[in-house]
Amino acid sequence: MLKIHSLKDAIWVELYKTDATEITNVIQKYKLPRNIKGYMLDKHEHSRFEYDDFKDYSILIMRALRSKKIDKVKTSPAVVVIKDNLIVTKNNKSFNKISDEGECTKFDLIFDFLVEISNPYFAKIDNINAQAEKLQSKNRSVNNKKLQEVSNLKNDLVYLKSATAANLLAIHQLENTGSNPSTPISFTSQEKQKIEDVTVEYNECQYMFDVLNDIVGQIEETYGNIINSNLNQTMKVLTIWSLVLAIPPIISGFYGMNVGLPFANSWFSWIFTIIITIVIIVVMLMYLRKHHDL
Repeated sequence: MLKIHSLKDAIWVELYKTDATEITNVIQKYKLPRNIKGYMLDKHEHSRFEYDDFKDYSILIMRALRSKKIDKVKTSPAVVVIKDNLIVTKNNKSFNKISDEGECTKFDLIFDFLVEISNPYFAKIDNINAQAEKLQSKNRSVNNKKLQEVSNLKNDLVYLKSATAANLLAIHQLENTGSNPSTPISFTSQEKQKIEDVTVEYNECQYMFDVLNDIVGQIEETYGNIINSNLNQTMKVLTIWSLVLAIPPIISGFYGMNVGLPFANSWFSWIFTIIITIVIIVVMLMYLRKHHDL
């Protein structure tokens, strides 16, 4: 879809949920460089800010979060193209941040655009934090479902940290370009303050993802210790049972041989073998309890 807005110092062409044909029409109508189409259609474009002095246009690409709170992490590029008094944005959803378009400049739009992209990341932080608190609950039983949840959180945090770091790098590139006298882009003191505010937000977001990554890593380590402890306990029980069950065949095997053993020919020989077996088992259990923390 396409919307056209009149800003204070530019025309804003907004593309969202669009296709290649609509992008091509916009490029032809406003005489934009053809390579912009590739930037807008490539789902794997990484975050960055570039100024092309030959074709005299700037492009800002950010990784925007597309997934809902309950979904796995998915990001896609949000593109902003600036050429003279024209600004073209391409996103997966309509940008409704601007309330008074007549008083909004193209740089105001860019900064608000950056803030809106960051909001889903903060929502994701709250969601992951809630899941981590749930996994840290008093119920310490570990099952496959909890292990899968921890694994999913670890994978999500890898993508989120990477996307946030790349977005932060793109903002720094934008800031550095504005400070370069060889480019036509310059910022007022108020606009520089907005850049700093946006940078602070993204730094905070990145810091929170680092903290959550440490928390989830600690949960994963705790679960691993619990699993190892349970496994050791299980192996201990199985070892004891194997020792206990090995004694009766040994005693009965001796008395099954044609050798002269005590009470072998008596009518209570089978009772005697049972008594011997029980005594040996009890002695063995007492020894294990005393010397091996049974």
